[in-house]
Amino acid sequence: MSVTIKDIAALAGVSKTSVSFAFNSPERISAETYERIMTIAREQGYSPDPIARILSNKKTKNIGIVLPQSISVFFQNPYLGELLRGVGSVCDQEGFAVSVLSPFKGIVSQTILNAAVDGILIMGISKDSEVHTTFRQRSMPYVTIDAAEVGDFVNVGIRDVELAKQLMDILLKNGHRKICFCLLQSISSNLQKADTSGTREARLNGILLSAKEYGLTEEEKNDFYFMNVPATLSDAYDKALSVLKKKERPTAIFCMADVQAYGFYRAAQVLGLSIPDDLSIVSFDDLPFTETLAPGLTCVHQSAYKKGRIATKLLFKMIAGQECESAILEANIKHRSSVANIS
Repeated sequence: MSVTIKDIAALAGVSKTSVSFAFNSPERISAETYERIMTIAREQGYSPDPIARILSNKKTKNIGIVLPQSISVFFQNPYLGELLRGVGSVCDQEGFAVSVLSPFKGIVSQTILNAAVDGILIMGISKDSEVHTTFRQRSMPYVTIDAAEVGDFVNVGIRDVELAKQLMDILLKNGHRKICFCLLQSISSNLQKADTSGTREARLNGILLSAKEYGLTEEEKNDFYFMNVPATLSDAYDKALSVLKKKERPTAIFCMADVQAYGFYRAAQVLGLSIPDDLSIVSFDDLPFTETLAPGLTCVHQSAYKKGRIATKLLFKMIAGQECESAILEANIKHRSSVANIS
């Protein structure tokens, strides 16, 4: 016959509530009581049934983060690693676990409906995504990351339109017109209808705003080349080789993620091209790895770690039933040596 919580309480001379506290909220009992309960539980081979505990409390002590790509690709993207490090630091403080959730057979809505978590962080969706409806249907607390600067949901991001415009201004001011743009790939809310990434959309708007202010003609804009580049070094390197081997290669590369820029740095080295003399590069993120690049990369500096921490803190406030608002984090351009003037 299996040992029960009632048996542990009797052997420890405490209430069943105290035994429950020992396993779920040890801060609510004394250290001496906690040690006595846990010692007896070990001796008796007792451990609570996690599924029964979830059904009883209707809490999992777990949050989920829905990724903009498959889990296998996730671990190749250093930006997401930094962001998850920030998420994990808050979960450690709160005594929560974090589950990494990949779109279920490409369908994000199914992932949300099936997730056994108390709340969700989600990346790579737009403010108009059908995913928002799914969250409301389930009454699931959620916080978006880089979805949009405004919306009837809580989001953590940066001023993507303004910062993308500033990066584009740098290229145009230095005479660049043959520019390749490395776009972020987005996730889909379902298999029939693809979402537009809020981040990608905002940065494209900034790029086009800069081109308009510089009075670029349609003919000049015909020299723009847009392509989707997965956020992994190997994929970015392969894409970079294909672009830089062209007879009429671009003079500048606008990357929406540092890992894309790393691929172009590597490809340029292999092909014997000089940065910035033969190829100028700008990017977003300014990850720790960026410090190893030579010449230094001109990019938007943002803290993925801080973004993950703030988004997770907001999610815990929502789980607790508290009101919270979206957060726009500080970010700025780091002017380094990866852009040449070709005017």
